[in-house]
Amino acid sequence: MIPKGIVKTLKALYQYKMTLLFLVLWAHVSLLNLFFVNYSGPVFLWQENSEPKTIQVHLLIAFVTTLFFLAVTRLRAINRDETLKIRDKIWLVCSALLLAGIVFLLI
Repeated sequence: MIPKGIVKTLKALYQYKMTLLFLVLWAHVSLLNLFFVNYSGPVFLWQENSEPKTIQVHLLIAFVTTLFFLAVTRLRAINRDETLKIRDKIWLVCSALLLAGIVFLLI
């Protein structure tokens, strides 16, 4: 049985799930960009990672990813309610847009 205090905490966190998603994505991207590992060990990029432009890019990536998550969640809700049936071609276009966004960020 889960204690009531933990359940209340989880319910409170669930209310702010989009904010938490944004913060977790931002932290994830920032940590991934913080260091890399080569043959002589990890190399930390403190100075490069604390530049304003780098922080803006990390925030933009987290923001766009959160918006994409919201869009897919809304599309799934519409599809589940069957008020408007979304065809497979729409899901294919969404997947292609996600792939294009990933390629854009990598290049």
